[in-house]
Amino acid sequence: MSRQAKIIIFSLILIFSIYQKQTKEEVVDNDEIVTETIPKKNPKWKKEPAREICEDEITNEQYNSAKIVYPKPKNGHSPYDKYFGKGIYNNSSGNEFFIKNSNSTDAVVLLVNAYTGRKVRNEFVSKGSNFKMTGVPDGTYYLEWFSGTMWSPELKLGTRFKGGFQTNASFTKTKERSDWMSVDGYKKWTVTLYSVVGGDVESEKINSDEFFN
Repeated sequence: MSRQAKIIIFSLILIFSIYQKQTKEEVVDNDEIVTETIPKKNPKWKKEPAREICEDEITNEQYNSAKIVYPKPKNGHSPYDKYFGKGIYNNSSGNEFFIKNSNSTDAVVLLVNAYTGRKVRNEFVSKGSNFKMTGVPDGTYYLEWFSGTMWSPELKLGTRFKGGFQTNASFTKTKERSDWMSVDGYKKWTVTLYSVVGGDVESEKINSDEFFN
């Protein structure tokens, strides 16, 4: 073989080797393919869409902290008829109870039959106002009242009752048997609700269970 032929063959082999090397560098074997992973955002950065809370999810604590404002009931509104029954009346009796709420809080006043424990009336009386219960049947009675501010018809009290004061809530009753009030035809009683000693009748604090019993 001539020297010129050898040079040509060697040149071809060299060119082929260089080409093959470049091709291997450009082509990635299937077993070595790497896919790029786009990092996900930290879940805690994700902004949750706002949603409404269903009524059953709302707790008393949420109501108290949120202080939801509802229209105040008018005097004489009976929020607990569903639980105690509608008020009992005898419009021919002429008996009246004149309730004066001198407190800085609103109140729901219960007129309770002293012997049977029946709540014959439940009436809303705004702070600083007066309300007259008329047509009270003959009998002997005492008062219990639920005082507070920011009335909510949706506030749940225990497992049964709905409706109450969101702030400054307290429960009170006339204290002594001597403060029971009897009416037997055209009798009139005036009772002032006081938060301090010095009212018409002595009173004592009670708990919600006793009030709603």
